[in-house]
Amino acid sequence: MNQQSKLDIVDEKYQQTLVYGIICLITGEMYVGSTIVTLNVRIGVHIKDRNCRAIQILDRGNYKAYEIQRWPCNTLREKLTLEGGWQRAYKASFGDFLVNERIEGSFQNDSPEAMQAYQTQWREEHKDETQAYSKQYSEKYKPERNARNKQPWTCDWCNKQMTTGSRYRHKKTCTLRPVVHDGQNGV
Repeated sequence: MNQQSKLDIVDEKYQQTLVYGIICLITGEMYVGSTIVTLNVRIGVHIKDRNCRAIQILDRGNYKAYEIQRWPCNTLREKLTLEGGWQRAYKASFGDFLVNERIEGSFQNDSPEAMQAYQTQWREEHKDETQAYSKQYSEKYKPERNARNKQPWTCDWCNKQMTTGSRYRHKKTCTLRPVVHDGQNGV
């Protein structure tokens, strides 16, 4: 049975699909995944297997795992597409704070046109609930984010003082940052 067929097999277990998030309370990094088991069991699998980007958050020990959405799916394709929709939404809202290595919901055997049509249809069908959730999430964590971003921070390279909210942009533009040599083209 090829991969395409496995994605489209209707299975009752996907009716329990849960999209979840894990947020590091130290760095603000986030991970978004989906599961058909309980959230505690899924976190345990991440910790045991250690082959997922979520482990960098879990290893710090100061995190919050939470439910994003429960949605009854019929197939693995639907489950992965749901997960990928939320990963895209988080990536759009939080940028590099999302640590997922790949965004789910793009399928190798599908044509680009078929993938785009499916994703467009899914976004349209779930537009209201996605917007409502994003607004609710943003309002819920806005005070924490604002407080984190206003903490004082000093650049190691130029000793300029600023808030943590400015550090990522500053690190990219700091004129005193060290040059990394990769051995190619003299740089």
